[in-house]
Amino acid sequence: MKISCIIPTLGRGEILCDTIQMLLDQSHPAHEIIVVDQTAAPDEATHKALTKWNKQGKIRWLHQAEPNASMARNVGALAATGEVVLFLDDDIQVQPDFLAAYAETFQRTGAKAVSGQVMEGDAKPVDVLPPKALDPEIGWLYFPKTFSKERETSFMMAGNVGIRRNVFLELGGMDENYEKGAHREETDFAMRFVRAGYKFLYSPKCQIYHLGAKLVRGGGARNWWQEKEFWYFHHCIGDWYFLIGFGSWHSCLPLLYAAIRSSVLNRRSRERPWRIPFALGFWLAALPVAAWRRLKGPALLSGYQPAKLN
Repeated sequence: MKISCIIPTLGRGEILCDTIQMLLDQSHPAHEIIVVDQTAAPDEATHKALTKWNKQGKIRWLHQAEPNASMARNVGALAATGEVVLFLDDDIQVQPDFLAAYAETFQRTGAKAVSGQVMEGDAKPVDVLPPKALDPEIGWLYFPKTFSKERETSFMMAGNVGIRRNVFLELGGMDENYEKGAHREETDFAMRFVRAGYKFLYSPKCQIYHLGAKLVRGGGARNWWQEKEFWYFHHCIGDWYFLIGFGSWHSCLPLLYAAIRSSVLNRRSRERPWRIPFALGFWLAALPVAAWRRLKGPALLSGYQPAKLN
């Protein structure tokens, strides 16, 4: 099976190179590794390594000026020539049989998309699903990303998910109205995927260990949280944009609760309660921006023509 690994990256540096090297050392070789680089000025060591791999044909190094993860995934998918596009974060660790696990799962099940396990910090595998995770409409909100068993689901994380390329493009790819790496960008695609009659097959064998900003020097793509008191306006917009587009009477309250927990009553606000009214106003200010974007319509890929695979 031809798997195209697609890695959107922004400011990662050394850890990106470590991630690429692990993908180059797989027992089941990647059909191609496409790096969509949004870094304005990469450090010298990273630039040298990426240039070398690109010249050797080990990776395809694409450049994108706008820091937009959804756009980068679309750019990678359009450039890909494999049967499956495997979207990965740029700060992960994987075992040598990682791609073999994806290939085996796709070939054995014929799944349209496979969602992999995401381990972080000292998290442990979860063996039992909470009852809310079985909800057919909003179960994805409660599905544990460290679940230990294979099953169908509506859950996915864009940092570790493989999708058959023709299906990804058929559905218009990611919505580029989610700027940077805004909340719900992946769930937006998942909802369109599920509403089209498809299901993700979750597989714990397709496991990554996600390092995240706390374990990456400088924070990489998420370093703005260290520099600004209210750094997450794009996330607030993403929450509202998703809610307006996909909210229902059944899902509205859980989605609002999750958004408030994330944007208004987050850790920073709980540590400094004086922030709460300001955070609430900040969150509410994102609503008209999101509504205007919804009114203009989603920014999806169009005019897709199936590519002939070699």
